[in-house]
Amino acid sequence: MLIKLKTDKNDLVIIHTYSYMPTSGYKDEEVEEVYEQLEEVIDTVNKNDNLIILGDWKAVVGEGQDRHAVGKYGLGVRNNRGQRLIDFCNKRNL
Repeated sequence: MLIKLKTDKNDLVIIHTYSYMPTSGYKDEEVEEVYEQLEEVIDTVNKNDNLIILGDWKAVVGEGQDRHAVGKYGLGVRNNRGQRLIDFCNKRNL
């Protein structure tokens, strides 16, 4: 779902992903398909708009800062889905 709110300066775009992203039990191809669909939606957003992406990613990003995608106060040990989410965020400069 995508909602665009018109504002005075830059519009606010909110994207809500699947309520539940595929877990580690799903095949990597299924997870990649979800990320590809999300990228298609993000590509429709104006670069000047403020973008918020929400959803239950079924990912553990773990402890330790990773560029701008993860702060230094993470929790737990990073899992495969967490690494995929971080890679996605870094690729898209999120």
